[in-house]
Amino acid sequence: MPDKPTWCGQLDEITHRLRQLPDPWIDRATLQELLGIGKRRAQQILAPCVVRQIGANGVAERDTLLSHLQRLADGEASHYEQQRRRRLAERLEELQRERKGSVLVEAPVAIVNQRLEGLPRGISITPGCITVQFGNPTEALERLLALAMAIGNDPLLFERLATLSGE
Repeated sequence: MPDKPTWCGQLDEITHRLRQLPDPWIDRATLQELLGIGKRRAQQILAPCVVRQIGANGVAERDTLLSHLQRLADGEASHYEQQRRRRLAERLEELQRERKGSVLVEAPVAIVNQRLEGLPRGISITPGCITVQFGNPTEALERLLALAMAIGNDPLLFERLATLSGE
């Protein structure tokens, strides 16, 4: 499987940040941080550009490294990463379209926190009976969803309200 450099999409920002560094020499740790990659991968990318050793660490000249990063970004690995991202975006759009087609009721965010004490008008829970009154099919679905969410948020209270007295 080809390498998938996720940093390729941020090369302009990386270039800008590298150019802002006061020292023209770039080491492995700096490259690792800028690209958001692991130590080993940073060493692999830096290796062909190393022209000086400082202790055990090799350093590369900024402009040489920038040219190398651009070549890597333009290469085959970048092509595969761009294809992968495009396919992912297409799949996400497809799933979103499918989901929109299957949504019965567009529920407001507040419905997730629905409580039994604050159910919409037209819904009542008495021992052995649940009543849902509505004016149209969409309203019916909205009220049923509110009821279901409220029950899920407080199943013990629902059990007390719905249980026949004497049981």
